[in-house]
Formats: sequence, structure tokens, C-alpha cells
Amino acid sequence: MLAVERFYRTLRTALVAARVYASYKLPSLIDRARGTDSKKRDLSPVHESNAWMVYNNAIALRGLMIKLAQVIGTRSDVFPPEYVKVLSQCHDAVPSRPYEEIIPVLEEDLKARVEDLFTDFERQPIASASLAQVHRARLKATGETVAVKIQYPDIDEIVRTDLANTTRICAIYERFDPQPIELMPLLKEMQKHLGLELDFRREVQSSERVADLFKEDPTVRIPRVHHEYSTGRVITMEFHSGIKPTDKDGLIAAGIQPSDVVQELMRIYVTMILARGFFQADPHPGNIFVNPHRTKDGRIVPYFVLLDFGLSKELPDGFGYGLFNLMFSLMTANEASMIRAFQELGFETKTGDPKTLVVIAKAMNRQQQFRGEFTQEMTRDLFTTIRENPVVRVPTDFVLVGRAFSLLSGIAHTLGGEANVLNAMAPGTADTSRRA
Repeated sequence: MLAVERFYRTLRTALVAARVYASYKLPSLIDRARGTDSKKRDLSPVHESNAWMVYNNAIALRGLMIKLAQVIGTRSDVFPPEYVKVLSQCHDAVPSRPYEEIIPVLEEDLKARVEDLFTDFERQPIASASLAQVHRARLKATGETVAVKIQYPDIDEIVRTDLANTTRICAIYERFDPQPIELMPLLKEMQKHLGLELDFRREVQSSERVADLFKEDPTVRIPRVHHEYSTGRVITMEFHSGIKPTDKDGLIAAGIQPSDVVQELMRIYVTMILARGFFQADPHPGNIFVNPHRTKDGRIVPYFVLLDFGLSKELPDGFGYGLFNLMFSLMTANEASMIRAFQELGFETKTGDPKTLVVIAKAMNRQQQFRGEFTQEMTRDLFTTIRENPVVRVPTDFVLVGRAFSLLSGIAHTLGGEANVLNAMAPGTADTSRRA
């Protein structure tokens, strides 16, 4: 990366950070000078305006800034809902790189020209993300159609530059603001995982681990990786297409019952999360395909293709047991059980007072008594309460699982169903004792 580009990225990010900070701090100082209560100020318009500023900066700079925006879009426990709503759109708005920029990475890693490996290689990508983009191609050796995921050139240096910039900005922010949002732990967590995400061999291992979990299940398919055409920066895998799980009309036209999609998708994720303790942690509609399969007795049932294992998570032993206890305590309104379940899941409070955990649990029942579905409204209320109370640490595992179930709930409601975790735990669907 040229020095002028590093300077540009640093300057632009610093200016955006300064504008965001000033939009909150200056009105607060003015209110203090006037003797008015700044807590009564409606910050929703400011949150939304700043979220779009961060979004536009991320789309312009790409790289880590998109990844950071995507992470903010998942952390309802830390950031206001306006940020989550706007920045979660980064998953679907990542601009692709020109073919001429991306193909040298493939040729360098595979040590061959693209025409020597593929008879066809589409110049326009079929998908693009924060660290890589995907092209459809045809293998010269076998004639098989494949999807080739290629990492962006210089992305490792871009990530290092952006990490250094955001770390400096957060350090300054935390030094001068007496009550900052705790961004530094978020950055440290990102730094820990980004090195792994930049090595595509880990993603391959994750996809093959999930494939092994479902090797006896004909309703789940994971694209098979061609190892001889894959490296730390390139993954060549089976090409799959299908219907998005939110396309209700498309599912019905294919003869698939939307209710079957809801039930089976929940069963798949409950199996990964509660029974096996390892899951693909980003079940947004772009990472799931649904296709029809005709059974021996003539019925049409859905089968699912799971994609993109860059964000995969191994859950700690006992997590499934703790989550089950939390659900049961919410249903029975047992405060002692609620506290114990939150502590088993790794929640901590600044004061050590367990009553805060009861407040958080009650927020999960604010819309209606919990009956087994982590609705988007429930998770929104939960994380709003967490932001407003002195919770010092919300375990990342819980945030990712809560977000996954919330996304599945959104898919289910689009299809006119309910993503009920307890219903998906019916006998034969999951064995929670394996991770208890």
C-alpha cells in the first residue's frame, strides 16, 4: 500500500470519528452551560445520521472498515438500534473489486495462469464481502462448475493500517471521555479473530467440520472444497444455487412449504448450537440456499445449502445447558434460576449485584411471556436494557447466538411462521447433553 493511501485512510477515518464525537459532545456541553438536562435530548436522529456517516466511510474505504461496521451492526448490546439497523446493511452492500485487480492473487497462489486452470472464469463476481469476493468458474481438469473465493490484494496491510488507526482513535476517545462506550475490547476481539479470518484454511476447516456434523443428514449440504485449488487466500468449492429462505413466493412455486423451511432451519441451528457446540454464526438470507428434494414417497421437502464459514464459532462446554436453563427460567419467571443461568453463560456486572441480571431477564419478557422464540423485538429489548444497566461483560458467545436466533426469527416471520427453539428441540432433533 502506498504511503499516500495510508495517509488518506487515516485522515478520512479520523475526520469521521471527530464528527461523530463532536455531534454528541458539543450539545452535551451546551446543555451543561445552560443548566438543562441533556438526558432528555432525543438522540435518535443523531444516531441515525452518524450511522450513515460510518456506513459511507466503510463503503468508501472497504477492508477493515466494512468489517468493523458489520461487527457494530451485530452488537445490539453495545450500540444504539439506529447504528445496528444501518450498519447491518453492510452485509449486502460491499462493492466488488475489478477482475484485473483480483485475478493476480489467484494466479500467484495457485502458481498458474487462470486459463490453464479454468475453461471459463466469469469476470463479474457473484458475491462480494469485506475481505474477498466470489467468482463462478469451470474447472479445466473435470469440467465441474465451481465457486472461487479470492481474497482482496493487500487486504492484510489494509487491515493492519485500519486497526492501528481505529485503535489510536479509541485510545484518545477513552482518555478524554469519562464514560465512553467500551470500544477497545471490541477492537481487541476483532484483532484476535481477523488473523484467523484472513487465513482461508481456517474457513475450510470450519466448513468441513460442519459438513461432518451433518454427514448423515441429507437435508443439509455444505459445498465441497477442492483442496488442490485452494490456499490461504483462495477457496475453490462446489458451486451451489438455490432459493433465498425469505423468498416465500419462490419456495411455494418450487413446491416447498414455508412452514417446513422454518421448522428444518431451526432444527439445523439448534443441532449446531445446543447439541454440537459449533455453528455457522451468520445465518442471514444471503448465506443460505433452499432447494426442493423429492422423497421416495413423492413428497417435496426442502434441503439447505449453508455458505460462508468465515464467521464460525465454537461454544464453551456447558453453553447449551446454560441457555436451556435461561429459557426455562424465563418461562417460569424464576428469578433465582435466571441469575444462575446468566452466570453460567458468563455474564458479569460492574457492581456484582445479581439484581441487574434479573432486570435484563425481565426485559426479555417485556413484549410477552417467553415461549421459546428469540424474536427480534425481544433481543432488541434485551440489548437496550443491557446498554442502560451496569453490565460490564456480555459474552460474545451469547451475542452471536442471540443474533443468530434473531435472524432466524426474522426469516420465520417473513414466511409466516415462528422460529421456536424449544419446538426444534423435540426428541430426535438435538442432544443437548453432548455439550452440557
